[in-house]
Amino acid sequence: MNILEKLFGNGARVKLLRFFLLSPEKIFVPKEAAKLLRLSSAAASKETRFLLSVGFLKKASRMDVFIKKNKNKSKIIKKRVKGIQLSQTFPYFLALRNLLVSASPASREKMLKFFKNKGKIKLLVLGGIFSNDFSVDALDSPGRLDLLVVGELRRGAVERFVKKIEADVGKELNWTLMSAFEFDHRFSMHDKLLRDLLDFPHEFLINKLGVE
Repeated sequence: MNILEKLFGNGARVKLLRFFLLSPEKIFVPKEAAKLLRLSSAAASKETRFLLSVGFLKKASRMDVFIKKNKNKSKIIKKRVKGIQLSQTFPYFLALRNLLVSASPASREKMLKFFKNKGKIKLLVLGGIFSNDFSVDALDSPGRLDLLVVGELRRGAVERFVKKIEADVGKELNWTLMSAFEFDHRFSMHDKLLRDLLDFPHEFLINKLGVE
């Protein structure tokens, strides 16, 4: 158990606090948070009730879209779903964000060990949530990459590892895996996905391509 878990009572609470702080505008149902954070439904529900009771979370609803197939026809169904989201009027919102988000448990050593042992890695770049840019615009930007992996690796293995990192960080990561050839081509074309990563604060964990 780390220091934050000791201070806040348990790991489930810390994960949920960080989860909602990192997605301030989004509405979730508890089971979604539990799945991403690899928590039991019981633990997620218990801590969610507590966070609602102290005003950190508030009840909200969203419109979900489903596609219902019936024989040869498909029908689009819209359904309002009850959920919860961060209450940005919570008096300690900024203090908690600075404490919990800045103290992200994602280990650079763990990432390096995994990627160095899983294939011919050429480039590993951290940005987005790992760049200490915690503005609402940055946290909710759909185009900003958190992780760029370039090399010859098995996508399935990388996906499983990223899921573990997401559970630690408390946020679904924006990431991509591409070959060195694809990266060179997109880099030379000033690809927006790469520019949105490399033109903003980022960190190279592996850089065998000499990218600046």
